[in-house]
Formats: sequence, structure tokens, C-alpha cells
Amino acid sequence: MSDAILIITIVFLIIGLIMTLIPFLPGIPLIFGTLLIFAIIDDFQRVTPLFLLSMLTITVASFFIDNLVGWIGAKKFGASKAGLWGAILGGVGGVLINPVVGILVGPFGGAVAAELLVSRRNLKDALRVGIGTIVGFLGGSVFKLVLALFMVASFITKIY
Repeated sequence: MSDAILIITIVFLIIGLIMTLIPFLPGIPLIFGTLLIFAIIDDFQRVTPLFLLSMLTITVASFFIDNLVGWIGAKKFGASKAGLWGAILGGVGGVLINPVVGILVGPFGGAVAAELLVSRRNLKDALRVGIGTIVGFLGGSVFKLVLALFMVASFITKIY
């Protein structure tokens, strides 16, 4: 295998790691795709199908982390069912309106609005739920970064 392929692979892995820091960008799927292409080019000599299957499992799990951890954060900060749904819907709406700002403002605003309007909670409690949503969301980003680093480190260990 040529050095150029290894360099290109490492560049794509670094791009995937950076993308993992930005919610809803497919950093972990890019890392998995890079590992898969490398395995095919290398004729599965160093990266086995079993290794790829374990990396695919991590990739699939990563899709649920953003919503799940945001939900857990909101729940820990006292969200009602309406607040949880507000956070999820606000997150989707926020990303559609403005992916950069909406990623944090959407879930926060959705949770606060749902707590105020549907659950009839006071402003202080609604804001606490909104903050919990953001805390959970940021925690999810950190967790996804840890998964991505694990994938890259496992790959480097495999090939060297």
C-alpha cells in the first residue's frame, strides 16, 4: 500500500474528528466510510470484516446520541413530556432554519416554549429545562468525540 493512501486516509479521519465536534454533521459516518474504503483498498489485510462490523455498530449508535443525551439532560433538569418533545421538535426546526445557530437555540427554545405553553410552568423552571437540554446536547457531542477518537485509535492500532 502506498504512503499516499495512508496520508489520504489520515486526512479524512482528521476531517471526521473535526466534524464530530459539530452536531448533526456526519463525522462518525465519515470515519467509518474511510475505514471501509481503506479495508477494501487493502484487501482486508489489516482491517478485518469483524473490526468493520464493530465500527459499524458504533456508527449506528452514534446516530441516537444527540437526541438521547439531550433528552436525558432535559429530564435531569426536570423536563415534562411536553418539554422533551419541545426540545426534540425545536432541535429539528432549529437545524432546518439555521444549522449553525439553530443547533443550540432550537432545542433550548423548544423546551422552554413547551414548558411555558403546554405544561404551564413558571419561567424559572422552563429556563432550567432549556439549560438542561443544552447541557445534555453538549455532553452528547463530547461523548461522540470520544467514540470517534476510539474508532481512529483502534484503526491506527490495527494498521501499525
